[in-house]
Amino acid sequence: MSVLSLTPPLDITWTRIAFSRDMIDTNFGDATFGPKWRSSLAVYYYVVPDEETADAYPNSRIVYLKLTCSITGFNPSEGLAGAKQIAEESGALDDLQRSTWEVVTASGWSAKYWPCLGAIMQLAVYPNGGGDVDPDDYPYILDFEPKKREMYESVSEGSEFLSGSQDKTEITKGSTSVSGLEIGGSAGFSIGGFGASGSVTHTSSDTNINQKTTDTSREARETLSRTTQSSQMYQLFNGYHLGSNRALFVVAPRPHTVSDQSQTEFNLIDGARKLEGIQEVFVVVHMPKDLPGFCLQAGLDTGHQVTTLVPYHSLMARRIDDGGPPLPNGGGVPPVPPPNPPTPPPATPIRQLVVTRRVVQSCGTFDENGLLQINQLSEPPPPRPIVHGEIGIVDVATQVAYARLASDPSTANRAGVANALNAVQTQVTRLMMDRHTAVGYEPRDLADTDTFRSLVANAAREDPTPVAELVRAGHLTDRDLRDLESRKVRTMSELFAMEMSDADSAATADIRSRAIASLTAIPQVG
Repeated sequence: MSVLSLTPPLDITWTRIAFSRDMIDTNFGDATFGPKWRSSLAVYYYVVPDEETADAYPNSRIVYLKLTCSITGFNPSEGLAGAKQIAEESGALDDLQRSTWEVVTASGWSAKYWPCLGAIMQLAVYPNGGGDVDPDDYPYILDFEPKKREMYESVSEGSEFLSGSQDKTEITKGSTSVSGLEIGGSAGFSIGGFGASGSVTHTSSDTNINQKTTDTSREARETLSRTTQSSQMYQLFNGYHLGSNRALFVVAPRPHTVSDQSQTEFNLIDGARKLEGIQEVFVVVHMPKDLPGFCLQAGLDTGHQVTTLVPYHSLMARRIDDGGPPLPNGGGVPPVPPPNPPTPPPATPIRQLVVTRRVVQSCGTFDENGLLQINQLSEPPPPRPIVHGEIGIVDVATQVAYARLASDPSTANRAGVANALNAVQTQVTRLMMDRHTAVGYEPRDLADTDTFRSLVANAAREDPTPVAELVRAGHLTDRDLRDLESRKVRTMSELFAMEMSDADSAATADIRSRAIASLTAIPQVG
């Protein structure tokens, strides 16, 4: 029988088991570094010694995992540079395709920072060693921290408060229960643990003092076995699927508040709030002792807002896939709302989001001493973000609210901007959790997305190349040329700058789509 000694709680000694390998800079001395704006993941483990769990879990192992996600924005220039290199090395590009790729890499939008507006973290644990394992014998997650962080206001228009789990995680002597504290506090102060507490009550004639003293050192020895620190973002957070072999965590920016003039002005700096920073999750895993080892897979989905000044959806008649009902004009860009003083700019604003996914994987096998020997996978996942969804959100309300604020910076109009931004933020979070990141979208590289081709169409508005050259190179047909010449469209700039009427919108959109797809296609050689 094992005996738990009353020793002070120890810090967990973490060992890395999986990480984003493409973030390792292997070129020392070249005065450059790896990609800056690319989210990354790392997973650490600690196997609890058998003697500490022999009584409570004689036939099981307890393993601690820590998932660390660095959430950043996304810069498309690195991925597009790789696509251009593959296209050039194929040796099958014609002059028009080569010049198109030059324009793409030189375009201002390709070097912009696409901020992150939503994130989904996932972690799953599997048995290792081959053979059929019944789901009942799979490893499963006993507990994790943090579990939630929510925002609330003390009154309908009060100060901003945050509730959530404390940063410090403590494991009780049983080794499987995480000691977490749900706290709530305003931005002006923090709450932490303390060894002595007291309350003072004042009346008109006398003072009553109630004091309680505790021996925190002895209490820690009796209740805690290990501690560890984790980094948390001041953002909304929710965890799911406790008790299965996987866990899912949704991270969203906290909303804007409109409690008073000064706070509203501060909250509206730089528009919508973004997700930036490190988010860590502590996980307790239970697994049968007869399993020779385990494998894990962690993923991070991040939704990035594409920055552009041109309503490129109107150039290609892309459907605004916002999860809502069909649009009244057949799926294209919605009509501009009727003038409503102050009148917004004529182009209908569309917030386009691209959802990218990062995945890390690894396996380990226990030796005769119960130590985990890590076995790196022979085929790691692709070392780049893969697009797992494209989302277009019509955002007329924010445009109108900002236009009103420009002409009348009153408290009511500032509150209107905050409400409009909150509505869009809620929609982004919902769509991140919707089918766009689960099913219905085939994963692809950025250069194969509709968003990329629509952005290329923006550059085509300045391209003086005659349409006849595209026909001679095989990118368009003779019928396309006759159709465009009948409408006096002779160059690429005229093709992508022309307004589409109801009669020719479908035909024009089809020609535009086929031209861009052909000009940016990466030839398949061999």
